[in-house]
Amino acid sequence: MLALFCGLLFGAVPVQAQRADSARAGVAPPPDTAHRPANALARPLGAVAPRPPISPKRAFFESVLVPGWGQASLHRSTAGAIFMTVEAVSVAMLMQSKKELANARQVASDSVVDHYQAPAQAGGAPIPVHAPNDLRGRINPRRQAVEDWAALLIFNHLLSGADAFVAAHLWNVPVSVTSGSLDRRLVVGAHITW
Repeated sequence: MLALFCGLLFGAVPVQAQRADSARAGVAPPPDTAHRPANALARPLGAVAPRPPISPKRAFFESVLVPGWGQASLHRSTAGAIFMTVEAVSVAMLMQSKKELANARQVASDSVVDHYQAPAQAGGAPIPVHAPNDLRGRINPRRQAVEDWAALLIFNHLLSGADAFVAAHLWNVPVSVTSGSLDRRLVVGAHITW
C-alpha cells in the first residue's frame, strides 16, 4: 500500500489543464521577451533610447555661465525660470549693497553736529557740538551684505550647473510624481520605471 502511494506521489505529472492561477502567480512575459532585461521591455526591439538635446557637459557649462540656460536647452522651463529669477534678484541686491557700502564709507569720516552751545559773547556765533558718526559702525555689516549676495550669486551658478548636468544624464528616465493625503498627512510618491 505504501509503495502504491509513493508511486502515485512521485509518478504524478502535471496535466495540461493544470495551470497556476494568474491572479495569484502573476502573468509571465511572452517567451520572446523573457531573455530581455526589464528596462528594455518598454521599448520595441531595435529602438534607440531618446538622447537629450545637449550633452551633460555642455548643459553644465551653459548653466554655470548663465544660470537657467542649460535648463532651457533641456526644455525644463520652470527650473530655468527659477535659476534666472534668483540670478536677477542676486545681481540687483549685490548692486544695491555695494552702493550702500560706498555711501557708508564716504560719509564715515564726516562729522555730525549733535547740538549748538550758546556763544560765549553776546552776538557771537553758536558753537557746534559734534557727536560720533554712527555710519562708521555700518561699514562692516554692509560689507558682510555684499559678501553674502556675492556668495549666493556664485552658489546659484554652481547649483544651476549641477542641476543641468544631472537633468541631462536622467533625460530618458520616466518618473511620475504623485501626491495625496492619507489620514491627514501629506504623502508624496515617485514611480520610476527601469
